[in-house]
Amino acid sequence: MRILILGASGFVGSALHAQFAENHEVVGTSRGGHGLVPVDLADSGGVRTLVEQGFDVVVHTAGAVDLGAAQRDPVAAHVANVAPMQPLLDAIDHTGAKLVYLSTDNVFDGTADHYDESATRTPINVYGETKVAAEDLVLAHDRHLVIRLPLVYGRSPLSNKFLARFAAPQIQARTDIVCNPLYLPSLAPAFEQLADTSGVVHIAGAETLSRFELMTRVRDHLAAPARIVATDRFSTAEDCPRPLRLVMRSMRHSLTGPDVATALADLH
Repeated sequence: MRILILGASGFVGSALHAQFAENHEVVGTSRGGHGLVPVDLADSGGVRTLVEQGFDVVVHTAGAVDLGAAQRDPVAAHVANVAPMQPLLDAIDHTGAKLVYLSTDNVFDGTADHYDESATRTPINVYGETKVAAEDLVLAHDRHLVIRLPLVYGRSPLSNKFLARFAAPQIQARTDIVCNPLYLPSLAPAFEQLADTSGVVHIAGAETLSRFELMTRVRDHLAAPARIVATDRFSTAEDCPRPLRLVMRSMRHSLTGPDVATALADLH
């Protein structure tokens, strides 16, 4: 299979690029560096030229992911996450390739016990709103796939931002935000098993826990110096509204990422 990964220098994209390259022909893009193809998604002509080189699957992992930044500048968030989608879809339509778009649990408001693929999307922040708008464009095409992900953790080849924070003296972590976080290396195998699926699927981890619990367990495993400081919505000023309970389940498959203990046993 020939795969194009948009955003292959990012946290999720670089991990997918490395794992897929073991068994497939993979081309990755970035805004420059790392031996990847330099393409800005805002350059619709450049994107079309690249897509027309012929791929079976185009995986979209790029875009603005900082929730606070999106809330401060909704226009920039729309430009990054929504505006490139229609030109990309138009380019892909000419080739017959399949688009796999990585979305987020932030399309939900966090008030339900859990969310499966049939749940109504009710985002409460700008980032979630941009992902809903992008999802709608993708889902207007029958053959494409939207994969919604929770918080993703682990080590990434080119953008190791999750583990890098444990070098800090302290990390603030919310006790009142819970989800079922996904161990990054488990995404690619799940992706391959769902490669023929279209529509929407959720992929998440097997265990539900708070941000504070996750960060504490990772810190302890790494024997890192960081002190994990417990916070909640009453003790810290929020940079944007954040859903409190984002437990994702799937009614379309039985795949899950590992529980945290199993993931940490694999994390070196």
